[in-house]
Amino acid sequence: MTQTSLETLAVSQLNARYCDAVMRRDTGAWRKLWHRDSRWYFLGEWLEGQDAIVARWEAAMAGFPVVYHQINSEIINASKDEASSRVYIDEEIVTADGDALRFIGVYNDKCVREGSDWLYLSRRFDLMYQGPGALRQAGWMGYPASDTD
Repeated sequence: MTQTSLETLAVSQLNARYCDAVMRRDTGAWRKLWHRDSRWYFLGEWLEGQDAIVARWEAAMAGFPVVYHQINSEIINASKDEASSRVYIDEEIVTADGDALRFIGVYNDKCVREGSDWLYLSRRFDLMYQGPGALRQAGWMGYPASDTD
């Protein structure tokens, strides 16, 4: 495997870890994906710095007892220490009021290598669709409690 292929795979794993942290509602794991000086464009607002980004994510997740986050496709251009990626996602949520919503969107990312880790330096999320979803909280079982990690 070429060096660029290894970087591409590493950024793909970064995207997968993002999805995994969302699904498991794991703030600690989610925080570790962001560079300390990162920027996140989320729902029309730029957030600056890892602490502000994590605080906003925690607040958003508190309003969504059910979140199903799925990567549909990704395009990654990577070099030794920098990468860009475009990631399309499909997300279904249930709000605290029990309303089911569906979001389809795209992340445009700038990633950097810090030591052996790849991190988001800039992550822009733009909605492509927002509408009613089919998920219901009553049928949601969440991430398995028997996680073997």
